Amino acid sequence: MLEKIKHSSGLFCLALAGFALAMPLVMGSTATAGVVLVFAIAAAACNLLLGYAGLLSFAQGSFFGVGSYAVGMVLKAAPGAGMAALLVCIVAGMIVALAIGMLSIRQRGIYFVMITLAMAQLAYFAALSFPQLTGGENGLLDIPRPATGLEGIVGEGAGQYALIAVVFVLAIAFLRLVVRSPFGRALDAVRENEVRAQTAGYDVQKLKLLAFCLSGGITALAGALYALQLRSAPLSNIDLMTSETILIMAILGGRRSLLGAAFGALAMTLMAEQLSQLWPRWQMIVGLVLIAVVLFAPRGLGSAWAHWRDRRSAPAGDRA
Repeated sequence: MLEKIKHSSGLFCLALAGFALAMPLVMGSTATAGVVLVFAIAAAACNLLLGYAGLLSFAQGSFFGVGSYAVGMVLKAAPGAGMAALLVCIVAGMIVALAIGMLSIRQRGIYFVMITLAMAQLAYFAALSFPQLTGGENGLLDIPRPATGLEGIVGEGAGQYALIAVVFVLAIAFLRLVVRSPFGRALDAVRENEVRAQTAGYDVQKLKLLAFCLSGGITALAGALYALQLRSAPLSNIDLMTSETILIMAILGGRRSLLGAAFGALAMTLMAEQLSQLWPRWQMIVGLVLIAVVLFAPRGLGSAWAHWRDRRSAPAGDRA
């Protein structure tokens, strides 16, 4: 059994690495490929809440924006902080998630959704109201990038993409460990039947709050990488549209598929790039695609990977 788990984990990490290696070829540039991987991390973190804890949160953009602002503030104040700035962003995202979660996690259904929506709006106007910290409408500009050690070998752009690719593999592999751990199974129990899980002895509120904090920290990490990619932290990183984009990517990829989140991010980025050149109202097409996925492929794009994995693990007779 242990060998089977190790083999499955190895295949998953290889799939992540293969996806990261293929992105520059698919997108045509390391910059756009880096954006795909960044939002894949954010969508996978959203899946932890949506697919495993059963929580539909509109606060993901708040965590993303907090990560962007935190890395900008740290590196502008201490350019030599290097990769430690990313750890600061994770902590900042978890703290904000803890604050929002303590206010919203006791509510269920539409009440939880509305509180996270209100908190997302509050975070946006807070960023707009303190320009001395966030840059206001202009955002934080000229954020220095930490050295990766590869700039002199492959160039700054490729070195930055290598950093994003490594974090992408590590972050989603970590999320896979989380959802396959006893904690992940407890989240599944809460999602299936909260009352029964509470009767079985689970502390439902603590489980939800911990999932919220983990999702917030990893989403903030994605926001920090995005700010490093752009060398700026625009105000748009923390607005409601960012939350909606992350949710759409998670649903397109499959709300219980971490690898599917990467394909959801790829699909959304391709649609934004290609359709926007054809029609100014390209978001309408994205809406139709989202409706089609929800109605006819509720498991999302990640179902293709899950189907292939299940066929490989099934006995030969069952495959036939």
